[in-house]
Amino acid sequence: MQAPFADPLSRLDVPDKALPLVGRATEMQVIRLLLNTVALNLPVGARALMISGEMGVGKTRLLAELYTEARGSGFRVIEGCSYESSMKFPYFPFFEALRPILRSSSVNQLRYYMGLSPDVPAAGIKQGVAQHEDIAIAPIGMPLVAALARLFPELPRMLDVTIMPEILSPDQEKFRFLDAVATLLERMAEEQPLLLGIDNLQWADSASLELTMYLTVRLHKSCVALVGSMRPQNMQQEHSETGDDETMTKASNAVIRTLGELMRQSLLLLLPVGPLDTQAASQYLHELLPGTLPQHIARTLLERAEGNPFFLEELVRTLTLNHQLVLRDGEWRATKAIETELPGTIMLAVKQRLQKLSSLCRELLRVAALFGRTFPLAALLKVQEDKEERAILSLIEEAKRAAIIANVPLADDDNWYDADDREEGRGAVFIRPVTTAQLTSPTYMFCQGIVQEVLSAELELSTHLASAFHGAIGAALEATYGSHVAAAHAAELARHYMLGGNKADALRWNLLAGKDAAHMQAHREAIGHFRLALRLLEDGETSQLAPSSAGLHFTIGELWFKLGELEQATQAFHRSLELLRQTSSVSGDVQEEALQLAQVNRLLGDVYRMQGRYDQALAHLQAARTALVVDTQEERNTHIAQAVADVPWFPGRSFASDRGALTLKRVSTIERILLLQAQATLDILLYRKKEAETALWQSHQLATEIGDRGSQAFALHLVGWLRGWGVHIHEAIRLQEQAHQLYIAIGDPFRAVLGDQGLGIIYQALGETERAHLYTAHGFERARRYGVRYSLGWLHWNFGVIALTRADWSGSTSHLQEAMREAEATENARLKPIALQALAELSFRQGRWHEAETYFQESIRVAANTEWYPSAMALYGHFLAVTGRRATAKVQLDRAAACLEPPGYGGDFYIPFLAEGYLHLEESEQAAVYIERIRSLRGFMYYGNSVDRILGVMATLAGDWEMAERAFEDGVALCRRATNQPEEATILYEWARAALLQSRHLSPQSGQLQRALGHVASLCEQARTLFLQYTMQR
Repeated sequence: MQAPFADPLSRLDVPDKALPLVGRATEMQVIRLLLNTVALNLPVGARALMISGEMGVGKTRLLAELYTEARGSGFRVIEGCSYESSMKFPYFPFFEALRPILRSSSVNQLRYYMGLSPDVPAAGIKQGVAQHEDIAIAPIGMPLVAALARLFPELPRMLDVTIMPEILSPDQEKFRFLDAVATLLERMAEEQPLLLGIDNLQWADSASLELTMYLTVRLHKSCVALVGSMRPQNMQQEHSETGDDETMTKASNAVIRTLGELMRQSLLLLLPVGPLDTQAASQYLHELLPGTLPQHIARTLLERAEGNPFFLEELVRTLTLNHQLVLRDGEWRATKAIETELPGTIMLAVKQRLQKLSSLCRELLRVAALFGRTFPLAALLKVQEDKEERAILSLIEEAKRAAIIANVPLADDDNWYDADDREEGRGAVFIRPVTTAQLTSPTYMFCQGIVQEVLSAELELSTHLASAFHGAIGAALEATYGSHVAAAHAAELARHYMLGGNKADALRWNLLAGKDAAHMQAHREAIGHFRLALRLLEDGETSQLAPSSAGLHFTIGELWFKLGELEQATQAFHRSLELLRQTSSVSGDVQEEALQLAQVNRLLGDVYRMQGRYDQALAHLQAARTALVVDTQEERNTHIAQAVADVPWFPGRSFASDRGALTLKRVSTIERILLLQAQATLDILLYRKKEAETALWQSHQLATEIGDRGSQAFALHLVGWLRGWGVHIHEAIRLQEQAHQLYIAIGDPFRAVLGDQGLGIIYQALGETERAHLYTAHGFERARRYGVRYSLGWLHWNFGVIALTRADWSGSTSHLQEAMREAEATENARLKPIALQALAELSFRQGRWHEAETYFQESIRVAANTEWYPSAMALYGHFLAVTGRRATAKVQLDRAAACLEPPGYGGDFYIPFLAEGYLHLEESEQAAVYIERIRSLRGFMYYGNSVDRILGVMATLAGDWEMAERAFEDGVALCRRATNQPEEATILYEWARAALLQSRHLSPQSGQLQRALGHVASLCEQARTLFLQYTMQR
């Protein structure tokens, strides 16, 4: 009998002969396709694979074969795995996969991976930079070390560096960590192709799932293959033993949606693994039982297993270990009828195998299984302290002989602290430290995960007994880890204490686990821990570590807010506010209380703003300002602001690699910045441009004082946006470029992409299409590289408008339709109307007037609650005026004129369309108002329409021939610089018309008339040629 006794990837030293892989030829073809795509760095093809299948179907075995194939193809393979007991540990499978790599790397290798080494291999890093030199925003050097130190706190010590704290927003900090992992893998892959595989993703924490999805997008052009395996029923299978299901369910649904989107974008392959077919199952059975196997026995086993390889293994193992199936003279014979002896499920088969152990051994293993997949012997001895140690060790040996458990392989400590080359010749003596394994008792692992599941489930049936053991396990682990190490296992200890009913310890460790999870931006895990802590506080439990219930509600609300779950955030904030008001009369710390009121009101204002409930948003922001006034007065009256106070629950800004204390003064300053930003954002939505600018410059000043570059960039970006793309366009460009450079320096690609898009469309308005295209292309590459999905539609709109200007009709149509698809997919209400505007102008240029009218009307409908509403009506009115529908045109133009002009990019650009529309309607009084506005917009073009042309038409109507000619000349020069031949043709036509009108004043006897008519003919011919070339009508 050759059934394996350990999971293929457990790396356990047990008697286990690898059996050949059977019946998976199609699956291996997909795997080889993936490896070839990465190894050859092919331009197309997915570089990520998800293996999905039911329990025991062979996912892990297939993953093991993939690893073997990859190593044979020159890949470096990094292996990780999730366990059911590790679901509360943020990034656990990545920790398990990457820590051995960091531990086994020399200091020089680590410095190279981090970008600290001056001796960078030429072939590797230069190629990596050359490929992405204009768009990469990777945390290299100390920022990379600081980001990875959140998961590997020993890293700075290993590299002998000190991390300087930097103020980052939570999303910037989160991106830094996600991209730091991607950058580490990318730099490792410069030496050789890399494969990162994670088994049992159905048990991964939500933060690990999010990181997996990010890496799939981020590394889609790198020499890194990503492979995972999971059971298909649900991404979150934990019984609701300690946490609430709400956060896990939402995480599961989000991951499923993301998986579908990644497959749609061809970034991820899904490989479903089903049962073996009859022929393959028969072949596998003969591999398990080499020799002659009677047909009736084979048929019975195959029918019961139904193609599930692990079930087949368990059936064979049960029959052979029980001597119901024996090998005699090369033939397998049944000693009794086996049909009635076979278990009906995998679980029953495992239970039957465990019956071969002594009852005392099974009892011990049930307790050990409550630890999880692995358990330290020292901790198990403490839990079983009522039994003799010798007896327990004997039972452990019994389980090892039966291949139920095995010693966990020791980590390779070679090169753990190799000498740095810098020390050569200095007489430095390096002493290799004693490894942890040499100082502690052994740790054991269950050879097969399913066995551990079965054993723990048996004990969990006795709720009272299991609870008692969990409490004892928590205390034993805490004692075994020691005070310095236990903090790193806060989530594990919190789980056991919670299941054990040890409320005081459960509260303490849940608070620590929640704080760690929040620090690592694992928001859902943090919410789970904090909600458990809140439940314990409400039950009357206390702890010196615990904040107030109001503080916990607020922290939970802020975490929901970061996840975009606004309803849950609102409920938590309101509960926090209610508790703060109830306790305000008994609180002794006025300043801290005022600060908390400011924070919760400010975030409630943000939530209501995002929900479009502006009155409520204004009320809460006013309450936040009032609270900060109290805070400021109290700060002036006391010296507490200069004292250092631990503020562990402060949201909104994080301090990279610095978990130390903050001063209340510093916290108060940051809260003022955030409040000013929130107020400015709301002011913009309410068209209060002046108030928004004032708040933004105040926030910029405060941010400069404390070195908060993210807030400086935020203020500069929004002030630049408010300057618009009208008369202040050059100032807007200056501010936007300053913000853009800051975002790149910080390493924030999400906002850098916004800068790329904004600068791209601004430069297009100036006719600098090459620069506009360059910014847009960089933004597009950044958005694809870093998964900035929200901006892709805007960038397609940029490309579409640029193509419209260049008369690339098919290219413009393609990009604008893609912008519409992105607007639908991301529910982007602001993008849809402006994409429709561009499609309407495109159809208008081509003379497809019925199609244009449909687009214009739809644009007005969807723009109703956005800043694009006035412009949608103005452009439609302009279209109607030019095409001769005067009455309808006037209605639309008047409606647009009656609207307040939106701030920022929502204004300015539609004013020339209003001016020309009223000119066509011969509404001189209304036209004059807008003509005066656009005199300062000479040299501008919007949707390819030149302002100079409109000014030329206006001068023609006024009989100012000199001004008309100068405007037309400037317009043609602008169009030629921008390669805007459609508008050039229109200007030439209007120029010819103006010249013809001017010629009426010339004497027929003079030669001037003949020259003028010749000039008219030349202009008409040039215009006609371009109109025909681009099949335009006007």
